[in-house]
Amino acid sequence: MSSKKACNHFSGSVPQIVVEPEALPGGRWNENRLSFGIQARDALSLTYVFYEWEAPAHPGLQFEPLTFVSLDRQTFCFGNWWGFRMEFEPKSNSPQRLAYAILVEKEDQQKGWVLDPFTRNCTGGESWNKPVCFEIDSKTFSLHLMSRPQGPVFQGLRRLAIIKQEKLPLLTPVPPKKLKESIIYECHVRGMTIHPDSGVEDRAARGTFQALAEKIPHLQKLGVSVIELLPVFDFDENENPLSNPETGEPLLNYWGYSPLLFQVPKQSYALDVVNPENEFRQMVDAFHEAGIEVWLDVVFNHTAEMDDSGPTEHFKLLGREDWYLQDEQGELLNYSGCGNTFKCAYPGARKMIKDSLFYWAHNLGVDGFRFDLASVLERDAKGNFHDGPGIFWELKNDPGLSGIKLIVEPWDATGGYRLGIPSKSADCAEWNDVFRDSVRRAVRGDEGQMGLLKEVILGSPATFGSTEKGRECSINYITSHDGMTLHDLVSYNNKRNELNDEENRDGHNSEYSFNCGFEGPTEDEKIIEIRRRKIRLMHFLLQVSNGIPMLAAGDEMGRTQKGNNNAYCHDSPMTWIDWSLANKNVELVEFVSCLTCFRKNNFAFLFSSESEYRWYNALGEDENLDNFVRTLHWEVKNPKYPGQQYRFLLNCFERPVEFLIPPEFDWELHLDSFEDQQGRFIFEKPGSVWLEGFSAKALKA
Repeated sequence: MSSKKACNHFSGSVPQIVVEPEALPGGRWNENRLSFGIQARDALSLTYVFYEWEAPAHPGLQFEPLTFVSLDRQTFCFGNWWGFRMEFEPKSNSPQRLAYAILVEKEDQQKGWVLDPFTRNCTGGESWNKPVCFEIDSKTFSLHLMSRPQGPVFQGLRRLAIIKQEKLPLLTPVPPKKLKESIIYECHVRGMTIHPDSGVEDRAARGTFQALAEKIPHLQKLGVSVIELLPVFDFDENENPLSNPETGEPLLNYWGYSPLLFQVPKQSYALDVVNPENEFRQMVDAFHEAGIEVWLDVVFNHTAEMDDSGPTEHFKLLGREDWYLQDEQGELLNYSGCGNTFKCAYPGARKMIKDSLFYWAHNLGVDGFRFDLASVLERDAKGNFHDGPGIFWELKNDPGLSGIKLIVEPWDATGGYRLGIPSKSADCAEWNDVFRDSVRRAVRGDEGQMGLLKEVILGSPATFGSTEKGRECSINYITSHDGMTLHDLVSYNNKRNELNDEENRDGHNSEYSFNCGFEGPTEDEKIIEIRRRKIRLMHFLLQVSNGIPMLAAGDEMGRTQKGNNNAYCHDSPMTWIDWSLANKNVELVEFVSCLTCFRKNNFAFLFSSESEYRWYNALGEDENLDNFVRTLHWEVKNPKYPGQQYRFLLNCFERPVEFLIPPEFDWELHLDSFEDQQGRFIFEKPGSVWLEGFSAKALKA
């Protein structure tokens, strides 16, 4: 073991610098010992520069280095792994919180500052929409904090890593719930409570983890069992170079699908910006006490370093050929649609992903992860898909992630469509866009959709192998953050993305939407009524289908984005939840709550391996799925409940349709998407049930 001293300005004892071959990634503080580990391919030397750090970052601050540690390759590098530790005398007056940056000098003469990608804390993102950068003098190591322009092009680093003495102990695991019994609510942390009508009295807390926990009563009323959060990994909302063409104000990276750091909660999502991890865990604890799981939407398919012209923060300089997919000319491949593609076939990248998931699960209490553009993670070192077990099989079989739910988005930005494959190869749940499109087209009134609709109601067995597998692996959704809201699907024929500053070219062109006779808001009562029916009908289909239903935040109260189907860049009322709608559209909120209650109360009857489905035409005869048909009629029985049955009746015509069910039974109406009524069903004539256009009923005998 060798050691060397570094120039330092500690007020206490001088730390010893010791070689640490087994140093964990990032920085770890253990009593009087600080250890650091990082991979840096082809680096000749690394210099860690430390600054004593107490206050949140803001422009105008200036710091001199507290100390620095220069590492040479011969002494401190093992393969491509660098490691060392700093040891203080016990009870010495060591600092409590340090910021640091790393100066990398490479064999090819490249030289630059990097952010430690493995850090668990950072500074620079404390204030939402107030971009700063850190400029460091390469000779004196003096640090200057400056305001930076909007966009990804600037001098300096967007963040500095932080190491501090506080640490979060491992949590006692919460007993996992059955995935197939989940009801998911997808939302944006800031968007849930930043609106003036959010009901959060503390204005400073709006848009934070703390405020999100205040919405637990609403979620309990809705009957959801999972809250799925859009990205909370640290990201830079100010990297978007575009501006609102109407106001001239900068557009943002509001959604957050551009990670800078993979183990740091977004600072500006916390009221306590210095300790966001504590506030995040307190929020998770509150949800767990309410019986609600917390899932995260995680992005491992690319990073915020963007394309070849984008910023250099860490991986590009630490070894871009290790961390990113490249073509034969060394150009970055772009399967993510965001400029670069994370090289998940690389063992170091796989380890980083596992370490990140373990930290969020076991230190911060997260119950599940939804992987954005998950097909990217299954590509090999050349960007091709390979046979045999992939990363999701590894994650599913990792003892450290036992009981953690894994959900994939089974496609990427350049094809890579793999719906049905991850569930078979790794037993993961999958976002089912076939369910989404089938429901949308059927409720729009398209012909030839009843066969497809029947398939997804049964859990997409042709995709997943069986109805039972579909119950466990098909994430059924009609809307999500990406695309139109449920209200807009029945209010707009075409996307309205002009405010995104891309001349309406962005976003999906095919939403299978229909405005019901007028584009946008209207006072025409007939159109309003048709829209109301269709919204309720889609909610009905979501909750009575086999699979795992997911609601997009605000759809239970009629939220609109005014036709924008790619609102990733708007931090405005367009994307915020307007909680006044919960009172304005209270009947819809109550109806959604009724649907989830029905699903839970009848889950064992309707969605078990013993459930028996039989299909008829509207008149109770053999089913007919011809193109002109726009009705479905199905029966569910279960031998564990002898003598009982459900009949589900669905009408996707504009006009009323008569259905016939066995008149010899006493029927109770349990659900009616047309109007809120329940109780004993009285036939006007034996066995006859009339359904209004675009409506559905569930009756039980």
